[in-house]
Amino acid sequence: MNAEILIGALFAASGFAALSPVGRAVPAAARMWLSIPIGVSLYLVAALVLIVITGTLDPPVALGLAVAMAGVGPVVARLRGGPTRWDLKQGAWAVGIAIATVVIVRLVHLTRLTPDSLRYLLGATDLALPDALEEFNRADLINRQIGLPSLHALAELVDRRYMASVAPLFGVSGLGLFVWLSRQFTMHMETRRRRWLVVSALLFLGASNRLVYDSFYINTHIQMAVYLLISVSGAWLAVARGQTGWALPAGVALGSTLLLRPEAPIMVAVILVSVAASKAGWPVRIGLALPPTVVTSIWYGLVLWNHARGGDEVSVTAPVFGSLVAVVGAVLLVIVGGTKRGKSIVGPTDWLMLAGLVVLLVTYGAASPDFVVRSAQAAFHNLTRDGLWLLTWVAALPLLALALIIRRGRDSRLWTVPILGFGILWWLLPLIRGGAYRVGSGDSGNRILAHILPVVVAFLVLAGSEVSAARTAEAALPARAE
Repeated sequence: MNAEILIGALFAASGFAALSPVGRAVPAAARMWLSIPIGVSLYLVAALVLIVITGTLDPPVALGLAVAMAGVGPVVARLRGGPTRWDLKQGAWAVGIAIATVVIVRLVHLTRLTPDSLRYLLGATDLALPDALEEFNRADLINRQIGLPSLHALAELVDRRYMASVAPLFGVSGLGLFVWLSRQFTMHMETRRRRWLVVSALLFLGASNRLVYDSFYINTHIQMAVYLLISVSGAWLAVARGQTGWALPAGVALGSTLLLRPEAPIMVAVILVSVAASKAGWPVRIGLALPPTVVTSIWYGLVLWNHARGGDEVSVTAPVFGSLVAVVGAVLLVIVGGTKRGKSIVGPTDWLMLAGLVVLLVTYGAASPDFVVRSAQAAFHNLTRDGLWLLTWVAALPLLALALIIRRGRDSRLWTVPILGFGILWWLLPLIRGGAYRVGSGDSGNRILAHILPVVVAFLVLAGSEVSAARTAEAALPARAE
């Protein structure tokens, strides 16, 4: 247990330290909850570089490299007049939360494994072998990626077959960050209404049986959910609120998703295009685009192209080439959108991108209508009964439709475009892979709905707070007129 406690503490400490330079934009309380996901991101990048350079993964070395990279943060922060005593206190809290989570998870066995989990653990074993990429199953390189296997490769340090604390650490961090964001979104509200909205959203999110299950499940779903929440909310805070420092954790989170899921490049592209079409300045554009560019270049360009099955196919629908095109194309739009002449050109590209996804959906759907019907039937059963969501999506979807109508501002597209993009992609995935969704909580289509749920609920909180603000303003008008 001691080794796992140390690993969890190092994740938190390194993540908090790495975020020190953006302390003015990202409050210490937010960095406390961001610390574990960002610390894990540093480890994933170090693991990727080691695998590319040496051909194998040495987990202790990767962890040491992650800590060393994080050490640059406090040095830069010191040159800018920080960190403060409050920063150090919040950093200590981050480490304490990580340690407490690891201890509880090790004492109370709640880990959940399925056959998919075992594939990830097999990959973790393969990565530690000489010529790891040759040992790793080629299909799994695309389908499973190396993010989660790299994390569970640390199990060799704790004398276990897996790291029981990985998913719970993300679950705790994501829940804490969600509460912090909800409080930020509702700062202008009257205290009683604010408390009611935040608590209701928290209970709604916590009552999602599937999301709670994923917090103890050896798979990539809770990691994707947390990283997407960081990416979307961070991009919005950086652009709409002018807190440019949020571009750093948001960009790092985007890059991390590329090592977790095969559909991640399309989600990254959707988010980047929404940023490209926004009023974001150069610091935000660079901060958001640079991490996924680096990860894509190394992972898809150097590794998957040479080692994954189908990597040599030059086709938009080929897993590797299509992913490269999606991310690189989105990054180019981000760059072009930052120029004076390019702003007017890039402005409508986010909606054009959504329209393109719809065209693809209609085209593939017309070619395989039986897949569409079967997937629709499975979705209905899973969302209402068999997917273990209880009433989560039954309640969330009508509220989401209302929120999409209410929020029409330009900056709101940083929320609506990713949400709509994921919705279209969700229907498109079974058509691309050539297999309809199935009824049952373990179906992949049912499981990946957890990725976007925190973003959806956070968006509902934001929309609700704006409705409350509008009503307050309207109520104050007669009094002012008098």
